[in-house]
Amino acid sequence: MTKRFKQLLLPVAITSTLLVAGYSAATPVVEASSTVGQELQTSAASQYQDIDMDARYNDGVLIEHSSNMFWGKGERIKVLSKTGETLAYTAESEHVHPILTKHSRKMDQAIIQVDDNVYLGYGFGIDTPVMIEGDDGIIIVDPGESVEMAESVKEQFRKITDKPLKAIIYSHNHIDHISGVRAWATDEQVSSGEVKIIAQDGLTAAVANWSSNLGSLFGHRTSYTGAKHVEEGEHGTVNDGLGPRFMQGAISFIEPNTLIATNATLDITIAGVRMQIVNVPSETKDEVVVYLPEQKILHAAEVLQGENFPNLHTIRGTKFRDPAMWFKGIDVMRQFDTEIMINSHGRPVEGKAAVANVLTAYRDAIQYTHDQTIRYMNKGLTPDELVEVVKLPKHLAEHPWLGEHYGTVAHAVRQIYVGYVGFYEADPWQLEPMAYQQRAKAFVELMGGRDNIISTAKAAIEAKNYTFAAEILSYPITVNKDDMQARQLKAAAYKAWSAEQVNINWRNWALNAAAELEGKRDFSNLISFASVDVLTALPSKQIFDMMTATLIAENTVDVNMAMSYSFADTEEAFTIEIRNGIAQLHTEALADADVKIATSRAVLNQILMAGPNSLQVIASNMENGNFKFEQGGIKGFGLFMSYFDQATSPQDLMLIVR
Repeated sequence: MTKRFKQLLLPVAITSTLLVAGYSAATPVVEASSTVGQELQTSAASQYQDIDMDARYNDGVLIEHSSNMFWGKGERIKVLSKTGETLAYTAESEHVHPILTKHSRKMDQAIIQVDDNVYLGYGFGIDTPVMIEGDDGIIIVDPGESVEMAESVKEQFRKITDKPLKAIIYSHNHIDHISGVRAWATDEQVSSGEVKIIAQDGLTAAVANWSSNLGSLFGHRTSYTGAKHVEEGEHGTVNDGLGPRFMQGAISFIEPNTLIATNATLDITIAGVRMQIVNVPSETKDEVVVYLPEQKILHAAEVLQGENFPNLHTIRGTKFRDPAMWFKGIDVMRQFDTEIMINSHGRPVEGKAAVANVLTAYRDAIQYTHDQTIRYMNKGLTPDELVEVVKLPKHLAEHPWLGEHYGTVAHAVRQIYVGYVGFYEADPWQLEPMAYQQRAKAFVELMGGRDNIISTAKAAIEAKNYTFAAEILSYPITVNKDDMQARQLKAAAYKAWSAEQVNINWRNWALNAAAELEGKRDFSNLISFASVDVLTALPSKQIFDMMTATLIAENTVDVNMAMSYSFADTEEAFTIEIRNGIAQLHTEALADADVKIATSRAVLNQILMAGPNSLQVIASNMENGNFKFEQGGIKGFGLFMSYFDQATSPQDLMLIVR
């Protein structure tokens, strides 16, 4: 199926258009263009992408295999077995951009063998677990995104060998790369050293951040990124960019017992397999890649985010990702003598020249985006201007590993600006803008009132200016969140816009936003980062540290109170001190704490696992003497805990209607 997309059109004479009540004719438009920087090849809008992605790519170096499962001639790589299933939506539809449909068709479920002893569980979820078979055991790289997903891959791997597990390598801290660990190993195997879990030494702290400090928000925004509140298929998610679909299930975590220092290399032989495990800061600072020197195989982890332009910033939300650190990390990988490259996401690549082609193009695209953004920032351009001039040149825009299905140049450019300079674009009104609600009311009045905004939005949608319509409809919705006409009109704009997107994240956000506007969010498939298993596996300090950010400051500005925990089994002690609106964590039991508790980390784990039934667990442990108040008592304990906030339910957390 082919689509001829309209050019992005922007209104001219905006003021006169908005101030004419009852305006209903098509909004006057001019083509958005720029005479600065590269000729428009890619942009913030899919309409600028005039790239024939339907043609099978073959430049004589990077050859897409006829099986559609890998890149190369198949001299070492072969498809060992296929299940006949795909988790992606592969049918043609007028509601799905054909480039996204083609992307989905790369994701058939299969076991791919890349050498005599290296196997990929491809297409079973968003992540690709890897099994390396050694002399007397196996090594798993990235166990999968959930226990259930990992079990499905394990079933396939165990058809190949029943050798015992010797090691698991976490490529980095993200949920899809660690959460299936309990399908493979137990706490006892890891604590005894029977199984090594290898990771960079910052991984556990990073897991604590996404699982606790901002777990509620990250989980919610990730659900929007994956369109989890709408149906799957042509009116919802069709793939997840990196892979066919994130397979939500039990989230597990076992803390690593073998650590790699920052920017260090671990040379290790496991089950007779010699490996170099190298910290390559990139997407995350704790990212590690695995190189098998005797076989010249490189596991590139997620330094390359599959066959997609990378998320130099992810719109689901994350800390600043340094693009300069990222492309320099790829340069480290280019030094390896690699004949086969496998990844956590995307299809494997065979052939030295082909691997070099992909690595070079990928790092060049990142450096180009970074450097040209910096260049134009130094000319005084702000984010809205930068996205119009920073474009990939044709040879990168058309490279098959740089399609903007996952990351985009446009949202990367905006984050590079913020990462280096911050939110302030140098116009002082931004330092003290009108209050949010008042500002919306003022804009509605300035635009000629609510009815004129509705009329103008309808005309903008008719002229296919979908995001302009959505933008102006935000103001009447902010003024009256129950304005269902405005909400439904904005939802219609987002649905129409979503069908034109080649970027899955942009599409998914639009569809989830529409569901929120229409009051039709389905929470049955919600992505949640909350996991008791993760919490109980975290070091005690991080459990208490996450509490400090939940203090209800306005209720405690006049409060000075402290509560200490002492753990007999781990010989640890912690005190949380509330002091005039802040909560400070001390890694000792303060002598003057108002409430002193003597217990064990094992009991704390029971409390964490009990969730809403935690008080009953505390009561039973008080009865058997495993939870004792050495100072204060249950009343003081209850008062202290009342000063800390509860998580907002996903149903009450609104991102669009605000």
